[in-house]
This record gives sequence, C-alpha cells and structure tokens, in this order.
Amino acid sequence: MTQVLRISWTGWCGSMLLMGILAVLASLPPWVGEPVRIALMYGFDPLCNQIAERSPHVHGVQLAVCHRCYGILIGLAIGPIAALIMRGRGQRYAPLLIVASLVPLALDWGLGIVGIWANTAESRLITGAIFGVAAGVLVARAMAWYRPSTPL
Repeated sequence: MTQVLRISWTGWCGSMLLMGILAVLASLPPWVGEPVRIALMYGFDPLCNQIAERSPHVHGVQLAVCHRCYGILIGLAIGPIAALIMRGRGQRYAPLLIVASLVPLALDWGLGIVGIWANTAESRLITGAIFGVAAGVLVARAMAWYRPSTPL
C-alpha cells in the first residue's frame, strides 16, 4: 500500500523563500553601493566562476553569477512551484529527474569544450535553468513533503 505524500505549507513556503532570496541576491549588484556589491560578489564567489565575459551585466555592472549559475538560481526559484504542480506524481523518478536535467547542461558544456558547439549566453542560461528547476523540485520536496504517521 502506497502512502500519499502530504505537504507542509511551512516547508514549501520556506523552500520558495530560500530559492527566491538566492536569485534576488545574485541580481542585486547593479542596484547597490560598492561595499554591498563587493560583499555579494565575494559571497557568490565559491559557487560560481564569475567570469565577466560569461556573466550577465545590467547597466554595465556584472551580476554576482555567470549565465549558467543565474539560470540555475532562477530554476531553483521556479522549482518549488513546479513541485507544487506535480505534487506526489513521479516521486520514484526523482533521482532520474536530476540526472536527466544534467544531460543538456553536460552537452552544452562538453560540445563547447571539444569545439563542436559554440555555447552562448542563452544556451548556458537555458541549460542552467533546466537543471535548476529539477534541483528546485527535489529541494522543495525534501523540505515540504512528508508521509503522515499512522496510529499503531
């Protein structure tokens, strides 16, 4: 007998808030002063290469992450919404979802390395977003879904 997963709205809102905050923080550098901009760039440095040529710019100011990482962050913010739409469907395929989402990302990167495909800002953003949505779904499920306990 399969038990239905239930949602913890606190957990779901928490996952939505966490993912959204990351995307917003990465977007802030063009709109904040120099000290805050430096702190944001420093904060995202361990997570991203921050290569200027591969990063989005607004008004000539680089965002805190590259195009691919920005796609991942946007996807992470969309993931809890996708998880809510999907609810408990496909729970057993969740590990496959993350592996499948890595395929376009790996192809974009790998084909660019060997010179078969010239990846662009758009391809990096889109492949990052695909992976980000899949990862966001898994994080939201981990934070929000639970199996109700049954009385003995």
